[in-house]
Amino acid sequence: MPLDTGPAHHFELLLPHLPASLQGLRIAHVTDLHVRRFRPRHRELAWILSNLRLDLIVWTGDYTHQPWHAAEGMTVMQTLCRGARPRLGMYGIFGNHDDPAFRRQCQSLPITWIDDRQVTLPGLPMVLWGSGMTKSCTLGDPVAAVLSRQDDAADGDRPLHLLLSHTPVWLPVAADLGIDLMLAGHTHGGQIRPWPGKAMINSTLDWPLRLTSGLLRHRDTLCAVSRGLGESGIPWRFWCPHHLPIYTLRRGSLPGRHTPDVDNVRPW
Repeated sequence: MPLDTGPAHHFELLLPHLPASLQGLRIAHVTDLHVRRFRPRHRELAWILSNLRLDLIVWTGDYTHQPWHAAEGMTVMQTLCRGARPRLGMYGIFGNHDDPAFRRQCQSLPITWIDDRQVTLPGLPMVLWGSGMTKSCTLGDPVAAVLSRQDDAADGDRPLHLLLSHTPVWLPVAADLGIDLMLAGHTHGGQIRPWPGKAMINSTLDWPLRLTSGLLRHRDTLCAVSRGLGESGIPWRFWCPHHLPIYTLRRGSLPGRHTPDVDNVRPW
């Protein structure tokens, strides 16, 4: 099975302050599975995750569709995790469709859950933040975390700050806090687009259509928004295919321009 077909799409993300030890880091982003039942596409996704050379796999929520789909959701999550062996492990947060009982079940998975907290990758200048859809739904005490870790790097570089957020609406807050890169889902890219770029049906209404999929920039913070791997509401997608982004980090100038607005500098 070719690795560049199906939902997997490869992108390079340019970051001007990327530490040398993180050059070429490869991250797979899994989000918005919305599992109702086990499907052949879940088996394909498991094959891709187990056969790609990955450094990190990150998960940004909405793994089941409704609480009564918890058993099917766990079957899919266990299948996806079983063969995945990223070099630096797997980290995740939860979404608004992941109820407390399902979240407790997920503690048995080989994923480090970081909702509303920050962790530093062992031996690397990289701080992971988590902002899921928990009851508190905050970024904890992020200002102190950023300021206290500016010089905590294995190679003397400023550490990379990466935020996992279920929703991209945190982007302005992330920019205020000095986050370098944010990975988000929730929007499904619009999910149903009868006329590409012209209309949106059955997607979130809290974020403009032009910002529901692609690489966003707000000031000096990038946010990569995945279209996700499932469906909400009706189980259909039009002009908006399933999406497993594979990001490779490179040092370089930020795309787009410094602006107080939110720009989509690379739609996908």
